[in-house]
Amino acid sequence: MKRKRKKQFCHKKHETKRENKFLVYATNFGDNTISMIDSNLDKVTGTIPVGDQPDGITLSPFDRYAYVSNTNHNTVSVINLYKHEVVNEIPVGGGPVGIAASPDGKKVYVANFGGTTVSVIDVCRQTVKSIEVGNNPFDITFSPNGERAYVAVSISNIVSVIDTRKESVVDQIPITEGEFPRDLAITPNGKKLYVANRGLGEPSTVSVIDLMKNEVTKTISVGIRPNGVAVTPDGKKVYITNISSDNVTVVHAYDDTILTTIDVGDGPTDVCITPDGKKAYITNFNEGTISVLCIKTNKVLTTIPTGKQTSDCAIAQSCFPFFR
Repeated sequence: MKRKRKKQFCHKKHETKRENKFLVYATNFGDNTISMIDSNLDKVTGTIPVGDQPDGITLSPFDRYAYVSNTNHNTVSVINLYKHEVVNEIPVGGGPVGIAASPDGKKVYVANFGGTTVSVIDVCRQTVKSIEVGNNPFDITFSPNGERAYVAVSISNIVSVIDTRKESVVDQIPITEGEFPRDLAITPNGKKLYVANRGLGEPSTVSVIDLMKNEVTKTISVGIRPNGVAVTPDGKKVYITNISSDNVTVVHAYDDTILTTIDVGDGPTDVCITPDGKKAYITNFNEGTISVLCIKTNKVLTTIPTGKQTSDCAIAQSCFPFFR
């Protein structure tokens, strides 16, 4: 009797020495497209047309769908990542920018920078509801267990805390030393939240929030007008893009001290890190490129031409047959 062979989802045992392959998706705000980048080649392998002025992008669990906020269109484009095409467009609030899928993939939260709300998309029911959070919400991230969503509210200068079960604001954390909070990143253990405060110039800061107390416990001085922030999968380093000083600040997450500063392209806006923690991808808005950093050495490996005004990025594991 023949035994059934166990299916290999990604890499076979004899392929374990192969380098992990990821797909990087980057929004091009100025030409209404998404660039797809093969992380092994570090080259653009295709583009996907979306709505007007695509800004934020997030991926559902298991990388089946991408959700893209179209700032000038007040919609979210839903991309099927098997087909690499838009399969739906969902109306949301005014000027959507930051966007995040819940850890269970059932909801997608959208920060409507043109107003005072977060739109909550129910993926299964295809419904949208709104939560009032404050003036000009910019970015969203979830706690690892999905019980809380944290919203950077730029003009109100707070981080609003949403109970995702009740879908209502349960706390507001003041940003005490900094202005105009933008991007957010939470540590893998869910204990700390890093908030990039874009401000008006120097001095520019990143707020460190203790999520057990819901209060700012430290403020880090970084480059000029910090915007993007990401934590490595092992929780050891934090990468912050400084849009007006054209560099990236690297912070030691253990004690929140600065490790180094790395020069990148013109107008670094966002940063995303591969799941294996080996590379960081930096979107350079003003020149339409992505700088690729080696996490181990903190050196620039290469620069990839993308599209016009490359803004946000997200990374998926490439386990689909046609990418092998």
